[in-house]
Amino acid sequence: MKQLSKIMLAAVASVALAAPAFAWDFSASGTASASFNQTESKANNEATTKASTAGTGFSSAGGSLTLASSHTDGPNTTSFTYVLDNDGNLDETLTVSGSKKVGKWTASGSVSYSPQNLGCSNAATSTDNGSGAAAVASGAVPCADLRTGEDTTSVTLTDGTMTIVMGDAVHLSGQNVSAGTGAGGQDGMDAQGADCSVGACVDDFHGVSLGYSISDTMSVTVAYQQDTGLAMGTGEPLDSEASHIVTGFGLGFSGTFGPATIGFTQASASSADSSNSATAGLLSSSWSTMGLGVAIDLGDIDPFISYGSVTGSAGSAANKTVEHTHSGNEVGLTYALGDDTITLLVGSMEDQYSTTDKPLTTSIMEVGYATMVGPASLSVGYGTSAKADADKTCGSTLLGAARASCDGYSLTDLDVALSISF
Repeated sequence: MKQLSKIMLAAVASVALAAPAFAWDFSASGTASASFNQTESKANNEATTKASTAGTGFSSAGGSLTLASSHTDGPNTTSFTYVLDNDGNLDETLTVSGSKKVGKWTASGSVSYSPQNLGCSNAATSTDNGSGAAAVASGAVPCADLRTGEDTTSVTLTDGTMTIVMGDAVHLSGQNVSAGTGAGGQDGMDAQGADCSVGACVDDFHGVSLGYSISDTMSVTVAYQQDTGLAMGTGEPLDSEASHIVTGFGLGFSGTFGPATIGFTQASASSADSSNSATAGLLSSSWSTMGLGVAIDLGDIDPFISYGSVTGSAGSAANKTVEHTHSGNEVGLTYALGDDTITLLVGSMEDQYSTTDKPLTTSIMEVGYATMVGPASLSVGYGTSAKADADKTCGSTLLGAARASCDGYSLTDLDVALSISF
């Protein structure tokens, strides 16, 4: 009996000592918000009245529901998140990410899936998922599987000084450092297409990048792209390439000099037809982009400047006038008043969609105030936007059917939001 008691005590002690090593921390979070919005717009110079847009008045929204769990075993970590979000349809995302360290090197990666097993209806029978006797009688086809697309990811390897990222990732920074207010004034470059934030027009693409910390305050990144997607993650084929391979290169820099942090990105890419057709082999597109961000920390007052440009053109003689040119700038500041913040932003964008297209210009302004009321956050934002286009097409007919004029378009937007995270 005494021997059995010792064995039991040893087992309990082993479980007690091992439990922390296998413990997972769990959490649940969500956000609830209510808002008041007042938006008025004028279509163009010919319009005689302003119209209130959809969404004007009071509204509310629930943020994503997130269940998270994490585990740490020495230098190794693993986390799991389940996110449910309804933004017009019900999105479900499961993500597992982790990192492991051996010697001075740490490797990390993640895998994420969206089941998207959403319900659907059959128009002929009005029965959910095409089920029931009526569906069978009409020969209804089952709902299509919405789980499309192949899973992609990236692997990151770093020793603290050098960082290698390979796979599908945002390898380069766009360098946008602007602060917004939540009002509807702020707009992006190429708003009708890639809709990039003002800066370098880059997004995720398949490739490899190498980042190197020159010092504690300076770092540089070089990136190489080769895949069948969009140039730098944003530039679409402009020469009617049915199938293509994209090759690109980019360079990014970030450094802090006194109170100023400066970021710069330059990238270019070209796509060539890969159909092995002699005629199609003459088709190609080229894109280049640049972005600059300057953020200055002056204590309570923090000015910022964001600037960017992107140009794309078709390579064949038949499409020699196809050239997209987009640029933008934003200047502003945030002013801290204790726990409160005042934000001011002004900027302008210019878009051209061919060598014969006259530029579409957009001027924006936003001013906002944010504070905490106990545990809730309160924000008030006011924004304006105005457009001018001399050829009155509001963009390019290259993107589809001819557009109505937006020369003289104007918009004003007031947004008041109260939210709480829990």
